[in-house]
Order: sequence, then structure tokens, then C-alpha cells
Amino acid sequence: MKKITMMLTMAGLILTLLGAAAAQSTDPIDSIRQHYAKINQNVKLYRRVKKNLSGFSAEGGELIAYFHGPTVMKMTATFFGETGRSNEEYYFWDGKLIFILSTESHYNKPLSGKVARKIENRFYFKDDKLIRWLDENGKAVASDSAEYAEKQDDYLKMSKQFVDGAKSKNPSIEDQ
Repeated sequence: MKKITMMLTMAGLILTLLGAAAAQSTDPIDSIRQHYAKINQNVKLYRRVKKNLSGFSAEGGELIAYFHGPTVMKMTATFFGETGRSNEEYYFWDGKLIFILSTESHYNKPLSGKVARKIENRFYFKDDKLIRWLDENGKAVASDSAEYAEKQDDYLKMSKQFVDGAKSKNPSIEDQ
């Protein structure tokens, strides 16, 4: 009797685990979050490349790209301005953009460096399409809005420009 109970318990556990694995693989947001965590967990193991960003903001900027072999896994772009700075973290999986975390920090006085307010947006991508945009309030932005399509196009273009620039021998990436 104990063997039957043990076998049924094990079978139930296996079915539960298989069901959980199937559920994870069908939700692209969960998959993106798992890749994001794995990339950040391994970031210290990646080769780091630093580039200057020219023409992207009033006070200049820099890009740090993290490579696993020849593949960019993560890029952090920092744009400096008189009244604040912006940070954009780009994440890639299998050579494709999967996530961008955009943080705008507004200074309490021009050039003070003291942050008075932060605004954060999250952009989730799958197969070169923006599949979810969460605004500073954590609310989803409507995918049929003109701004949504514009963000998708801008971020796909900029991420490609940054990847190409990070792979080049040039110490700077120029805004096109």
C-alpha cells in the first residue's frame, strides 16, 4: 500500500511540474523575466565594452555592452542632460531584443545631480514586436496607440544601432 501511495504521489508531482513548465513556456512575459534574471545573474561573467554616445543627448552619454562570446546580452545606455539623466537597459536573448528598462531621473536643480523624481517604463519584446509596455504607473499602454508603434520602431532601431556600435572598433557611437 505504501508503494502505491508513493507512486501516486510521485506521478502527481511529475504531472504538476510538467504543467508548470508548460505554463511558463506559453507566457512570453514570464519567459522574458526569467531571461532577464539569468542575464543579470551572469553579467559579471560577460566581457564588458564601453563606448561614448555622441549626439543622443545635450550633455553626452555612454554605452556599456556586455558580451557572451560574440553575442550582446545586455547594454546600458546613459544619457546626460542639464535637468536630469536617462538610463536604458537593453536585454537580448538569442540575438533578439527582449526587454528594455527605461529610467528617467529628474534633478531638483539644473546640473545638481540630486535626483528629485524618477520615472520608469518597461518594454517587453518578442520576435521584433513590442508585446507589452508598462508605464510609470505600472499600467499597460494600449497597443493600438500611435505612441506604442513609435516606441517599438524607435527602440528596435536604436538597439540595432547600439549593438552595431558596440561591436565596432570605433570608441564612439554617433546619433544618425
